[in-house]
Amino acid sequence: MSDTPETLETVRKRCGCCGELYELTLPPVSAEEGDVYDLDQRPPQPNRSVMYRQIFRCPYCGFVVGPKLRVVDEDFVKDPDYVSCEGNCLPEGTGADFYRLGMTSFGERDYVNAFEAFLRAAWAFDDADDDVSAKKCRDRCISMMGVLPGKNAYDYLVRADIFRRAGRFSELPDEIRNAHFPDGLSNSIMRFQAEKAAEGDRARYTMKDVFDKITHGNK
Repeated sequence: MSDTPETLETVRKRCGCCGELYELTLPPVSAEEGDVYDLDQRPPQPNRSVMYRQIFRCPYCGFVVGPKLRVVDEDFVKDPDYVSCEGNCLPEGTGADFYRLGMTSFGERDYVNAFEAFLRAAWAFDDADDDVSAKKCRDRCISMMGVLPGKNAYDYLVRADIFRRAGRFSELPDEIRNAHFPDGLSNSIMRFQAEKAAEGDRARYTMKDVFDKITHGNK
């Protein structure tokens, strides 16, 4: 059932930049259902549309926040870098808003949340079938690898997918490319990534694709 004016949800926020109180209508939750994650952990619906309801842009000054309150001065929001998403000139919307949230987090040296915001920006552009903008967001994630080293199999596998989807698998650091994980599934995912990269394949794949590969390979 689609939302009607009576069922639309709204939120009220106090802007951490200009101080204005504003009200926003949340996007509806998708009626689509799924239970398979992409290899970069992009969630299926309806979880993905729920995530997109957690980004808020002030209609007065343009400052973007997530669920966490953040405070900046007007110079930060008016800076051409912020307005243009660091010169990437991303199309306005959820993807650009997540990118700007990543910029704010990065400026606060909150690198984990910055990385997650840039990746969510890529997911939003994936949904919009905008491969060019999604690649720019994945490139920004890659630029953070120096200040946010991977810690475990989850990190390495997500990053391998980011490099491949950005068409930069040959640049994948050796500690990720040559990683050997204690569990068979993680090793199977990395082999899958390596095979697709060798084919020049930048397409989106899910965990189901890996399971199917393992199943068919064992027959």
